[in-house]
Amino acid sequence: MKKAFLLFIFVGISFVIFAQPTVAEDFTVTDTEGVTYNLFEILDQGKYVYLDFWFSTCGGCQAAVPGINDIYTGFGCNEFELVLLGIGSEDTDEIAEQFRTDFGCIYPLVSGQGGSYGVINYYGVEYYPEFVLIKPDRTVIWDGDEGDLHEISTIVALGPNQNACPDDWPVAAFSGTPLVLPVGSGVTYQDESINNVSNWLWFFEGGEPETFNGQNPPEIIYNTSGWYDVTLTVQNPFGNENSVTYNNYIQVYDIADDTVVAGFSANQVVVVAGYSIDYTDLSYDYPYEWHWEFEGGSPAVSTEQHPQNVFYYTPGYYDAQLIVRNSEGWDTLLIEDYIHVIPDAGDEAPVANFTSRNRLVKRNTPVFFEDLSTNYPMSWSWQFEGGTPTYSGFQIQPEGIIYENTGFYDVTLSVSNINGADVLTKRDYVVVYESHVGTVCDTIGNLLEGEIPNELYINGMTGTLGGQNSDRIKMYADYYDYHTFNQVYGVIVPVMDVSYGSYNSYIRFLTWDGADDQPTTILSDHKVKLHELSSNYLQVIYFDEPLEVDGPFYLGYSINYADGDKFVVGMSPNRGNGGFSTLWVSDGDTWKTSNSAYDISVSSGIRPLTCLVGVDDEVIEKSIGIYPNPCSDVINIINELSFENGDFVEIFDKTGKSIVMQFAEPGSSDIKLDISTLAPGVYFTRVFTQGKLVVDKINVMR
Repeated sequence: MKKAFLLFIFVGISFVIFAQPTVAEDFTVTDTEGVTYNLFEILDQGKYVYLDFWFSTCGGCQAAVPGINDIYTGFGCNEFELVLLGIGSEDTDEIAEQFRTDFGCIYPLVSGQGGSYGVINYYGVEYYPEFVLIKPDRTVIWDGDEGDLHEISTIVALGPNQNACPDDWPVAAFSGTPLVLPVGSGVTYQDESINNVSNWLWFFEGGEPETFNGQNPPEIIYNTSGWYDVTLTVQNPFGNENSVTYNNYIQVYDIADDTVVAGFSANQVVVVAGYSIDYTDLSYDYPYEWHWEFEGGSPAVSTEQHPQNVFYYTPGYYDAQLIVRNSEGWDTLLIEDYIHVIPDAGDEAPVANFTSRNRLVKRNTPVFFEDLSTNYPMSWSWQFEGGTPTYSGFQIQPEGIIYENTGFYDVTLSVSNINGADVLTKRDYVVVYESHVGTVCDTIGNLLEGEIPNELYINGMTGTLGGQNSDRIKMYADYYDYHTFNQVYGVIVPVMDVSYGSYNSYIRFLTWDGADDQPTTILSDHKVKLHELSSNYLQVIYFDEPLEVDGPFYLGYSINYADGDKFVVGMSPNRGNGGFSTLWVSDGDTWKTSNSAYDISVSSGIRPLTCLVGVDDEVIEKSIGIYPNPCSDVINIINELSFENGDFVEIFDKTGKSIVMQFAEPGSSDIKLDISTLAPGVYFTRVFTQGKLVVDKINVMR
């Protein structure tokens, strides 16, 4: 390349032209964009420095710009092993930037304003353009010493490795079609990466083949349903790489036999304004597409299977709707006024309570719990001993709790709001057997080990505690703190003494709701005539109808003070001050504990006969009756177990489209649906009750 000679004329200044140095001297310069470079700091990092000496009117300098640009970009734009600087013999940055504009320089330029003259003086540059390569050991290589420094190959031979500018590194991208497909089908992928890609590595989660090296892979087959990631890693010739993963990019669905049945649940249905709700899809028969609508919610719509963090800001009642699809069609579930948004949590701490419809279960059968807590809790913490999961932070665990091993298991619920918290543990609440067991029965009682019921006398009292006495106690009740059983069908009574003045003399056995803080709400009343009982005898008395309970209850009896009547029940011995005590007494107006009335700790010797009765799927299905079938104008749905709040009946066609839907009246046992507008054909009914869905086919005929 031809080089121009530059004659320096400086008024009042003289300088000497030195021989070309072969060892670098340190310098610091600042380019026209304000970036400062120190030579030795760069060299000490193991890098090379390439100097291009130029001036603006130099024809060779102008012609060299494209080649210098190639060197700058060919070694990574000063980001890697080689740093290139244009050292200009011009006074100002303005002149240097004009040179950049006129001739397209993309590399850093240094003018006299940035310190270029000191560098030029040291190297004694006479001809332009001039090129110098400085090695990390401070050795200076001049153009022509070991080859043409205007050639990339010469520079590479002297040490630095080529690289790409960071902005020119490869960027991985691709597309696939189809993205939703049935099991056994394939996806075709197309590479859309940019910036000089030379190598491609694909990874197809769940696909066959699982990996591929090359730009455009063959059709990838998916044989198992699910959501799958796809990853592509690309490299350029210098080894710079980029990787991208499209999460849940491919959805593979199973081929269904029937139309999908929509179902869902929210983790809570009462929410304080400004808080969020999580939804869980409970649809079955292989759904793969979901369309949600949340009236009053934000977001108002979603296509996720399980939408999370749907916020509600305005108090009121709001609908929730799910439209779901499988390979056979669509189905819709709309629950009106499903979500209740309240303005605030009030000024009272919540009171924990819960129930479950199926507590006597076969192993691996899901158990569904219902929160009954009051005073607007804002957070929930469940502990399911022996269950999976063992913990839940939701108000409702929509998919139920699985118990893999047999046994009796506690359930604990902690609830809280801004006013406080409460905890309730129901001991031995879930009973799990190896196979289906319809009923488990046992006797319970409050006598401690080794205690024998006897007549109990109180100082200053004529008569006995447990029967007629001078204090004219008319009712006795024991508190039974048991959670396992849901029926009381009778009692075993230790009758210590009995007599009657009339053949019609009687006592009444009573039960009260254990949720009250004293025996207040009567649940059952069973009359027994005294002549049917015997003294010094454990009398078994069966109730006319079993008493339904859900947790603790009070059980006792009322006595009369008619002439000749006497009835005495055996009591535990006095357990002393602060001992275990469950007995309550009443004079007919006021209830008191035995501690507050007589300063004694005592329990009745009565043992309730209790059972836990389960409800299984077969029982539920058998309890649902649909008639007439075929039908024409009206169809009747009968539920022998009775409908509860939230139960509904729906009719949908073969495509899954909901035609008729009606919520049940709580406590009712039948629903009538008008189908007079339906065209003749085959339809399906779906009955939701006892926490389960029962689907059946009907024929409409005219």
